[in-house]
Amino acid sequence: MMLGFGAVIVIMIITSTFILFELNTVSNEAKITLTSDVQVVDLAKQLHAILQDENSYAQKYLISRDETYFSIFIASSRRFDQYVNSLLKAQLDEIERFLIRDMRQAHESFVASMHSERDSQDSNYNPVRDNLRSDSLKTLYKSLDHLVSANQVSIGNAMFRMETSTDLSLKIALLLITGSLLTAILAALMITRTITSPIYDLIRGTEQIARGNFEQVKVSSNDEMALLAHAVNNMSVKIKNINKHRTQMMQQISHELQTPLQVMLSTHDMLKSQSSGPLNDEQIQMLDTIRGGIKKLASFSKQYLDLAKIDSGMMKYYMEWIDLFQLIEPIVEDAKLIAEPKNITVELVALPSPRVMVDVKKISIVVNNLLGNAIKYTGNHGKVRVKTGPCTMGAFIEIQDSGIGITPEELPKIFTNFYRATNTGRTNIGGIGVGLALVKAFTEGHGGKVFAESTVDGGSTFTVELPVSPEEFQSPAISASTQD
Repeated sequence: MMLGFGAVIVIMIITSTFILFELNTVSNEAKITLTSDVQVVDLAKQLHAILQDENSYAQKYLISRDETYFSIFIASSRRFDQYVNSLLKAQLDEIERFLIRDMRQAHESFVASMHSERDSQDSNYNPVRDNLRSDSLKTLYKSLDHLVSANQVSIGNAMFRMETSTDLSLKIALLLITGSLLTAILAALMITRTITSPIYDLIRGTEQIARGNFEQVKVSSNDEMALLAHAVNNMSVKIKNINKHRTQMMQQISHELQTPLQVMLSTHDMLKSQSSGPLNDEQIQMLDTIRGGIKKLASFSKQYLDLAKIDSGMMKYYMEWIDLFQLIEPIVEDAKLIAEPKNITVELVALPSPRVMVDVKKISIVVNNLLGNAIKYTGNHGKVRVKTGPCTMGAFIEIQDSGIGITPEELPKIFTNFYRATNTGRTNIGGIGVGLALVKAFTEGHGGKVFAESTVDGGSTFTVELPVSPEEFQSPAISASTQD
């Protein structure tokens, strides 16, 4: 993780450094252009103007022989020399320096010819001196024009280089920024995967622990996530041991209960067979009540044991392929006999559906519990419908009744262990709130899901969806052929 952050930081530093370097280069180019070439052009233009004034005063002196014009000429020539000296201080190449030296020599020749003209006593026109002055001026003007032209070309080249350098810097900067962004995104994805993958493994592991599967959680990490996974695994081992001890205790309690219950049932059967003497109707009724209570105790004991096995992950599933219609039809026929005293209509609707791999006994318990609840909480002359058919997952079982229904507030809680809806008291039917908890546990143990819809006094609909062939079970899945 730290390497990823470090790589992103290094790339951003390199990118920023390169951009700053290129910008500094462009800045230096601009500085040289403004302080050197532009200065040279400006000085050359001023020299051109001074030279024009100097030539003008020279011509006036030659015509009038007025010393005032000659004095002004000398002052102009000195200004010319000063500007030439300033020009030599600028950043020039060898060609330009050679050109300025020639220009200085030509100017000195021009001034010297004027001094000769002044010192000469002959005021007549002298073609030699005039040609010398004319050649000097031509050389000076030509040199100045060439200097201006050369530096303007230099400025143009510098501007072109600046533009090219700026474009190149921009392209490289965009390329580096894009590369940095992509690298940062890639590093972020890798870092995110480094973080989220172990978290996802931990989430799956804790979900499995919550469902009773206490397999060790393995994470592909060597940082704090590994320490957290180690803590979760330690917790899982402790919970597994606690559940194992609790299941063993429940098995022991169930076993201890079964023995006296069996003795009570045997004694009941002996008394009811009147082997010790005849019984009256009231005594027989009392014995039936005793038998019903014993059966309830035995059923409760088995349900508690099943819940303990489910919570500890010790519930085994003996799987086999079956047609749901063949499994449900005899259960519905038995339910019709139970519903007959209340004149409740029980119907079965079977749509063509795929065969599913299930534990027949456990799915039978699921259907019996749901169908039994539907009949218990449906009033006289009511209706219960059982429907099977295909679904996205595989096949479904739907049980719909016209009973008392469940309030919206209590509907999400009905699959909780030992929870009973408040309006069940209206039916005067006992219960401990274990049946629907087993329905949910056995359904999810097959990799399926169960959900309910209900309206108060409008009936309830419970739907169980089962996969064709579960890929993952919450408890050990065993082939039915190996069942003892």
